[in-house]
Amino acid sequence: MASTASTKRSGINRRSFLEKSAATAVGASLTLEASAAFGVHTSTDHTIRIGLVGCGGRGSGAAVNALRADPQTRLVAMADVFADRIEGSLNNLKKTNVAQRVDVPPERRFVGFNAYAELLQADVDLVLLATPPHFRPQHLRACVDAGKHVFAEKPVAVDGPGVRRVLEATEAARSKNLMLVSGLCWRYETGMQQMVDRIHQGGVGRIVSLESVRYHPGVGKLAKRRPEWTDMEYQLRNWYYFTWLSGDFVVEQFVHELDKQAWVMGNTYPTRCTATGGRQTRIEPWYGNIYDHFAGVFEYDNGVRYYATTRHQQGCSNPFHDLVLGTDGQANLMKYRIEGKHAWRGPRSRTNMHQLEHDRMFEAFRRGEVINNGTYMAYSTLMGILLRQSAYTGQTITWQQMLNSTEDLSPPRYAWDVPLPDPPVPMPGTTPFV
Repeated sequence: MASTASTKRSGINRRSFLEKSAATAVGASLTLEASAAFGVHTSTDHTIRIGLVGCGGRGSGAAVNALRADPQTRLVAMADVFADRIEGSLNNLKKTNVAQRVDVPPERRFVGFNAYAELLQADVDLVLLATPPHFRPQHLRACVDAGKHVFAEKPVAVDGPGVRRVLEATEAARSKNLMLVSGLCWRYETGMQQMVDRIHQGGVGRIVSLESVRYHPGVGKLAKRRPEWTDMEYQLRNWYYFTWLSGDFVVEQFVHELDKQAWVMGNTYPTRCTATGGRQTRIEPWYGNIYDHFAGVFEYDNGVRYYATTRHQQGCSNPFHDLVLGTDGQANLMKYRIEGKHAWRGPRSRTNMHQLEHDRMFEAFRRGEVINNGTYMAYSTLMGILLRQSAYTGQTITWQQMLNSTEDLSPPRYAWDVPLPDPPVPMPGTTPFV
């Protein structure tokens, strides 16, 4: 599918995926020749050695997906700011059917803010990035500079400078023929691929407007603060509720909906956004400084309007849909259905898209392909940041303004003792756009 941005390359070095094109290998010999050209672990077992950075639930899940995707993968190193996250992840991995390919001795368990860099010094070929989104630009660039292939969970930044760094890393990865696969998993779901293909083939005629509604009771467990925790540890253990770490839930979670509609629009992006939002139910200080509802209107140069709304509030109804309205009909993305002139009904069940993205990644490796999803994962992330900042400030913000924003949400330094007072909750009309 075009959405995976897969291309075939040649002349790739040890830390890249192949020296020979897939055309030179067929049948059973394909995997052997590809692995040998890759130069992974040894020339006899063709092992792909995996490192995991970020050992929470999604990171552990990504590790299982990677190990299930190819029988010659092995998890050999893990990194996290917290040692207990690594141990918890290892305990969970031991309960899976891929436990025999988890080989992470104590000397390859790296802890602290510099753990990702230490992992990159280990003998790993591919890195899974699943830390809080704030760290993705830094970690991604370090992986590319080290010549490592990457699976990057969504989203990939929390501010404009972060998005720009990801775009730069994307081009660096492309120049080095390094794999960069995104965790925006709907692009790999086979039913959604059929759905979007139908729309691109004129299934609803000319697109007039888009709509996404995702209402949800909320996600992310709160960790009660312990007396021994510093500000930094408390916020990292509750990263979902701090904008500098998660980007707010409109970026961290709703990015899936934004990305689906960006895909529908042929990977073209809006020129501006006007949004609103706030906190009505998650008002206590332990909910950090994120909002609990957002609603925005994206405007495109061709006149299309995209109406996007999401909330995290308990005790409410929870509709969840993505609609595409056109001159010849209407598409319901989540139901794989088109009504109108070109009526169509797709699959009635979904495939395991988290697994499929890893399957495709390792299949590409064995075939001599290089997948680079970096551009769309950066721009779909920027859509979420644009909606958030418009709501936070109460201002209409253009795409270029957001992309060129100088507001960097990073802390003064990464250390356990750095003071991080509770950040203020953004106030529309008062919070400035930077």
